[in-house]
Parts: sequence; C-alpha cells; structure tokens
Amino acid sequence: MNFIFPYMARWKAINWTRYHQILTKLAQLGHQVHVFEPPGQKSDETNYLEIDVDTPENFFLHEIELNNFIWQTQWPLNKLVKKGYYSLAIVPKIRQFIQQYQIDVMLLYNIPQYPLLNVGNCSIIFDFADDYIEMLKQELGALSKMQILRVGNYLLQQMIDRSQRTLAVSTVLMQQLNHKARLLPNGVDLDQFIIGSGQDLAVRYPKPVIGFIGSFEYFIDFELILKTAARLPETTFLLVGSGRQTSYLKQRIEQQRLSNVILTGGIPHYQISKYIDVMDICLNIFMKTPVAHRACPIKLFEYLAMKKPVISTRLEEILNIDEGYLWYADTAEELTQTIQKILGGEIQIEAYIEKGYQAVKNRYNWDMIARDFVQIVEELTVQC
Repeated sequence: MNFIFPYMARWKAINWTRYHQILTKLAQLGHQVHVFEPPGQKSDETNYLEIDVDTPENFFLHEIELNNFIWQTQWPLNKLVKKGYYSLAIVPKIRQFIQQYQIDVMLLYNIPQYPLLNVGNCSIIFDFADDYIEMLKQELGALSKMQILRVGNYLLQQMIDRSQRTLAVSTVLMQQLNHKARLLPNGVDLDQFIIGSGQDLAVRYPKPVIGFIGSFEYFIDFELILKTAARLPETTFLLVGSGRQTSYLKQRIEQQRLSNVILTGGIPHYQISKYIDVMDICLNIFMKTPVAHRACPIKLFEYLAMKKPVISTRLEEILNIDEGYLWYADTAEELTQTIQKILGGEIQIEAYIEKGYQAVKNRYNWDMIARDFVQIVEELTVQC
C-alpha cells in the first residue's frame, strides 16, 4: 500500500513521535511511505531541533517550499498560524501526489489539517493522539474564551466524522469518539532499547539516579520533581530532554541551588536507552491536566522496556494501562517516601519490573502496533 503523511514539523528532529515509529515500521514492512515536511525554523520546540536520521527503503521525505517571510516571521499565536498556513499551502501538492503515486491512505493528526480532507481519492485516517482542544486552549491563552475555540471544536468534529477511520491513542480519548474509532496505543521498539547499553555513561552520574525523559513542556510537573530533589540532596536527578520550559527549569534549579539536578539537553532518540539504563528509578510525572489524563506516554513503555521501576502521578489513562507494575505519587512527600522505599529495598521490585516488561513485549511495542495499523487499513479496503 501507499501512504502519505503531511507532518507539521521537521522529520529528522530530536523529538521522535508515534508517527516516526509507525511510518518507519510500515516502510520496513514493504509499504511505500511519503512524508511531507515544512522548512526548518528557529524554535525551542524539540520538533525543530534537527539531527541526522537514516530512513528505510520505501520511505520518501519531501520538504515543501513555503513563503520565507511568512514562515520565518514570529506572529501572534505563532504556532497555530504556521500550522494553518502550511496545511493550506500544501493542498495542491498533496492532491498531485495522491494522483501521481496512487496513494491509498492519507494519515492526518491535528485540527489545522482540516483543509486536507477533500484533496483526493484516497482513504483518510484521522489519528486522535492528544486532547487537541485542551492543547488549543493552552496555545490560545487568554483568547481561549473567544469564538476561535468554538471553531476548533467544529473542525475537530468534522475531521472525526468525515475520515474513514479515527484512531485513539488512549481509552480515555476513545470515550469522545464515534463508532468508527479504534484504539491504537503508543509503544516501544524493543530492538532499540537494550539493557546494559548505558555502561559508558554510568560514571558521569553519581548513584542513585532518579530519571526523567521527555519534552520539557507545560504539562510536566517539574515543581514536584524539584521539590523531591531538594528533599533528597544525596540523590542524582537526571532530567533528559529539552523544550519550551528549559529556560524556566534552569532558573528554578539555580534559585533553589539544586546541585543534584542534572539537565542533559536534547538527546537523539537512538541514545535514549543509554540514559534510561543508568537510572535506578524512572519518573512519569505530569501536571494533572486534561491533556495528561488522556495521554499515553511513550516514555512509560521505554522505561518498562529497560526493566526499571516507574513512579507515576495518578492519571486516568495510566491507571487504565497499569496492571500492577507501577508505583504512584502525587506530592513531594509521597514521591520522596516511595523513592526511599524502593532504593532501601523495602519493596521487592523484581516481580513488578518483569510484569511491566511483559506488557510491552506482548502489547505495547511498535511492531505489533504497526501490524494493527495495517489491519485497520485493510479492513477499510474490504469495506470499500
């Protein structure tokens, strides 16, 4: 089959999304994958921090030429303006590609891509991978009470209704969808997450090491992590990643004089397993927002694949996923106590760790998820 995916960021970036994983697997399975991307731009977002990444055969990356003034200028509501402009600008190119390359399926994943619903004769799958309305509220800020949010709701519903199939990354998001929806969670590539791969890094970080990986964005509860680090001055807190909250986080660490908190900066995804490998405990710590409650964090499965004990805030989807292999903490006191119990051997963690590893091996891995995606597409073909 032939797939087309209009990505709204740079493909070869530090931030490695579910789309990188699924579409790479599709190409490895022999399907032809065409990915559109906009030009690069100056941005603190990990979606635009670029690295060199190999792509498989059958995978074709197309950079789209845009008006340089529009694309490089910083506008009010800059992120929304750029995504909307890009989606409108690529309509004729997408239409041409669908005909030229006999595209079977176009994968869409966000509200600004509404103009692409009617560009050609192919099946459309809409991936509901985040709580887009709550994320739109965050981007709009004080403007979120204006008409634009109502328009966003309308466009999102149109994309759900008019696509041939809607996918949901979490069971909580599934509750908002129609009968066409199918659950397709996140996962991990077990071939890339090798236990013992971080031995060369271990000497850099004094033990014990409490770790976090991910984008440094508004939905991560860094205050909870820093309060806990202040309570455990002899413990290293290793925070791996970057994003729009990086400057704020550096400032808070300096203000509190937390010498035991280490920021690595952005790390290419293929090196993430090495950093998880040096961690004694991993953190899945979020602010308790609607976005967090409905998320299916990739980091969770990457931690579990490396057989690490994981402490999470109590989030609705995490509680749905958990089958008895996670620990929970919502306050600095609770997080501190749980860390101390695990490090002190008061909790026998081996059974928990093995149960978590079996979950990713049997359910939450990208090989299985990609095959499920293909089956969903094949079902659409049969129906047509």
